[in-house]
Amino acid sequence: MLKQFPAGNIRVLVVWEPILPTDLAAPSTAVLARVSDPRAVQFWDQSHAVAAKLRNVPGQPQPGCCDRSGVLWDLAAVYPPGALWTDSPPPAVFFNGAVVAVRPELTDAVSRLLP
Repeated sequence: MLKQFPAGNIRVLVVWEPILPTDLAAPSTAVLARVSDPRAVQFWDQSHAVAAKLRNVPGQPQPGCCDRSGVLWDLAAVYPPGALWTDSPPPAVFFNGAVVAVRPELTDAVSRLLP
């Protein structure tokens, strides 16, 4: 999707977390290579800290999916330019998944925020 916005001032945070029984460790180099755009930063969140912060943000849209045993996963969140996370994240303008399934809506949300 990022290839559609080559000049876009976009920052992507990819959070990998253990969800499936096979998720025993941080993602391998081959898995990380799936997101090769230099505007993306990837990290391993073994304790699901980011998912916990995203769960109950006032004003946040509710995702139509992406909950496994109380942990949010495989979803995309889009924030407007200048949005800052303090003690908790601000509400996202787009918050849904599974990422592959919502690609058209995700692309539309990103395009509306770019000049």
